[in-house]
Amino acid sequence: MSKDIKILYVDDEIGNLNYFKSAFRREFNVLIAESGDEALKILKEDQNIPVILTDQRMPKMSGVTFLMQSINLVPDAIRILVTGYSDMETVINAINHGHIYYFINKPWSYDEMSIVIQRALDTYNLRVRNKELQLLNEQQEKEKVSAQLMMLQNQINPHFLFNCLNNLTALVDGNDPARKFIGKLSSIYRYLLEHKDHHLASLEEEFDFMDNYLYLQKVRFGDSMSFQNKIDLPYPDLLIPSGAIQLLVENAIKHNVATVNKPLIVEITIDGEWLVVRNNYQLKPGVESTGIGQQNLIKRYSLFTIHSPDFYEESGYYYAKIPLLDIKIK
Repeated sequence: MSKDIKILYVDDEIGNLNYFKSAFRREFNVLIAESGDEALKILKEDQNIPVILTDQRMPKMSGVTFLMQSINLVPDAIRILVTGYSDMETVINAINHGHIYYFINKPWSYDEMSIVIQRALDTYNLRVRNKELQLLNEQQEKEKVSAQLMMLQNQINPHFLFNCLNNLTALVDGNDPARKFIGKLSSIYRYLLEHKDHHLASLEEEFDFMDNYLYLQKVRFGDSMSFQNKIDLPYPDLLIPSGAIQLLVENAIKHNVATVNKPLIVEITIDGEWLVVRNNYQLKPGVESTGIGQQNLIKRYSLFTIHSPDFYEESGYYYAKIPLLDIKIK
């Protein structure tokens, strides 16, 4: 037991309050009130009270009435009725209207009361945990529905997009740069579709994909951006989450200045068991990072390894380091 745990005891007889407080003050943070109104004021100021005990026969407000009104303030609290009058009508009202957990007669013994309180705390903890699990389950269901909707969208969009790209290629007949650009764009989208259900991809697959992606960026930025791949393939047994390199390069482009006078330089290397994407750090003004892409990558890695991606700025460079995985895909 912990003195951080709060217990509220309500009784119109001050002697009963003092006796209860002296009996349990070493184990709990005991709060006392001489009436239902006073107890309700305490609950309005502090809802972190897991156990409430109250006498039944009190002037102005009975124990059952107080327990009924306390439900709106502390719905999860465990309620215990303590009384010297054990008439059946009182018990029934307490159970039906006051959400009573236990009925204990006066005079009570320390051992009896201690057992009742401990069981009440156990029930309270279970109740709170069940609510947490219910909220978690609801969140998971929402994410599941969202994923299903996204999957349906992915099934519909590809045909439309590829038809548009084919028509666009026909429209730019004779313009070789435009046709090449469209071809690279088609290859990128095809790769994303083929790997949308794959968690991992080989380095070779990822670099083939990056060649097409970087071609489009080169058309966009020209000499304002330089990409230097310093990795000598092959690494046939090493895997990374599909699209991981593209995500890191896209983040570098999004957050950094890229001009002819201040070109963005992105380098990719391998350092032991890590793939490293490094860029010169020249942050764009007014661009805020949501961190969504990085958090997504961290969660994906957590499915396969205890090692987590690392992101940091050092000596004028920004580093993104992701683990290389040696996993057999079944």
